[in-house]
Amino acid sequence: MLRIIVFIIVVGSYLLGAPARAEDELIASMRLRGGYDSNPLFSTGGGRGTGSIGSAFIGTEVGLIAAGKQDDITWNATAEANATRYIAPGIDPALVAKLGLRGIMGDDDFRVISTTSFSEIDTYNTKSMDLAQAVKLESTKGKVKWFVTGEVGLSRLNQTNVIFQDFLPVPHQVLRGTIIPGVRVKDGKGEIGVSVNLSMRRYAEELDLFGYRRNNERIQPFVFGSYEDGDFSMFASVSQLYGIWHDIDFTNVNTTLFDANLAWRPKPFTLELAAVRRAGETTFPLSPITIDTLFTAKGSWQVDDKWTLTAAAGYTQSVYLDSPYRATTYTYGIGAVRDIGNGYKLGFDLTRVTGTLLDGEPAQGYIVASSLSKSFAPTATKPKGDVTAKPAI
Repeated sequence: MLRIIVFIIVVGSYLLGAPARAEDELIASMRLRGGYDSNPLFSTGGGRGTGSIGSAFIGTEVGLIAAGKQDDITWNATAEANATRYIAPGIDPALVAKLGLRGIMGDDDFRVISTTSFSEIDTYNTKSMDLAQAVKLESTKGKVKWFVTGEVGLSRLNQTNVIFQDFLPVPHQVLRGTIIPGVRVKDGKGEIGVSVNLSMRRYAEELDLFGYRRNNERIQPFVFGSYEDGDFSMFASVSQLYGIWHDIDFTNVNTTLFDANLAWRPKPFTLELAAVRRAGETTFPLSPITIDTLFTAKGSWQVDDKWTLTAAAGYTQSVYLDSPYRATTYTYGIGAVRDIGNGYKLGFDLTRVTGTLLDGEPAQGYIVASSLSKSFAPTATKPKGDVTAKPAI
């Protein structure tokens, strides 16, 4: 993980100092954040090794977006790394890194899009890695766009669970393959479409540590649509997930999922709403997957050229299928951002978290933090990215 963070910083430093062509663009940002978390592990009584007093923390966030075009090939690359370290003993740092590379070749008659992505997460309750390669073929005829996407991916996952209270001795490793054919129709400011996700997953070990066969096949038809008009935009999709597991102790899945978001930005205000119900992978021995439901609302008010006020609220529920276990979290908070010039911003935020753990016990905590962020856009006339202090939702 540390090598990934160093790699992002080194590449960013090189690109920031490299001569740019007119069609190239680079945006980078960095944020230092520190404060106090009363329950870093979000557990009853304050968390393992922290008693009930919580811990001070310091975090670093680095982001990079680069894009360019040469002949008929367009490319873009993204990288981000987050690291949070706690002062109290017994709490491991939280580390997250993501890398992405996308290339586009062709025109509306026939276009090829290649996407490579990598992510790694290392926190107190999750250690995961995901590497994926996708190729999308699409063709547009008038208002109709036909497409098909093929993807292969390799994942590694290890989680703590309510039974053992610790990580598994060996993580789950799984290879997946996916094909997604579909069609979408665009008319004016709106678009609708249908697709179907056909996938299979094969684990490195036929039987997991508890003797379960986790190999499975899934079919997931989608209906989706989007609309955009000036300051207003929205997207929604509904799908039905059918999953067949190879172990008779796992119930086959038949459930409705959705993903919707809405953004309204009438200056000086912004409002963003999101609702998601999705399937999540798990190492929990009794469950084939989790069904995770998330609702979030975020708003901001740009008081003047210097000050912006923010507020956010969120709800998350994870249901472990074939078991009585579920976890629920409520999050809400407020924040303020001060533009101090030259691309620097100073932020303050306060977040409150309450919820119910997998074992049915209640938990609560709060986070008080301040941050200093800096944006760089040496190849663009105006920065398109922004890193601001917002409630931790």
